[in-house]
Amino acid sequence: MPEPRKRGQRRQKRLKPGPKTGDTRPGKPGETALPGEKAMIETDTQLAPRKVPRQERARFTVECILRSAESIIAKNGYEAATTNHIADVAGVSIGSLYQYFPSKEAIAAALVENAVINAADVLRECILNQLSKPLELSTPEIIRQILAIRKQYSFIFLRLPREVPKLGKLSRQMTTEKFLYNTIRAYYQQHRAAIKIADIEVAMFVAEHIVVGAIDAYLDNNSPVITDDELVEQVSDAVVKYLTK
Repeated sequence: MPEPRKRGQRRQKRLKPGPKTGDTRPGKPGETALPGEKAMIETDTQLAPRKVPRQERARFTVECILRSAESIIAKNGYEAATTNHIADVAGVSIGSLYQYFPSKEAIAAALVENAVINAADVLRECILNQLSKPLELSTPEIIRQILAIRKQYSFIFLRLPREVPKLGKLSRQMTTEKFLYNTIRAYYQQHRAAIKIADIEVAMFVAEHIVVGAIDAYLDNNSPVITDDELVEQVSDAVVKYLTK
């Protein structure tokens, strides 16, 4: 039987265990995240949504707001995406927009969240499919998938943080790689015999920055003139040699 509480002692809240998916929310150790679940990092109250839509109609409204914001920013830049303009393009009242988002920065943050979550779903499946293959065969496939993801969301991952300074910290903290920490670590553990780096955490950190750094520079037109296939081959070779030599 539980011990009786002493007079004046507060009752402690019982935390409900989260669903087990194998990956953790960035910034919240030990807390699990469902694919597609919001995982906002508390960096700034202006970046947090006012409330999460529960009903189908509310979710549709939020989706219209986000799509409209992305379209306006992509075509005309962030400064053109006023909340009034976003609401007008989305076909909702300004009151409905503010019901869910306190500012246009919060809308931009939601775009980053959605991109990270969607990218994580795709990359998770790719890594799991490559888990049993040797490093030399699996690494190019994973890097090819990362390239495709960052190309698809280049506007969100590369351009938006530059135009919205407040998103800088969020973009650094909430990454696809951090969202998939346990899945990526499982991949490294699966290939532990082939990996010569003593510290797995160091290996993961360096390999991640080799891959993402090279891909982002390539997508930012900051690289020599090479094809996607050549980039994947060169980066894969660099990663495998780093891990195994």
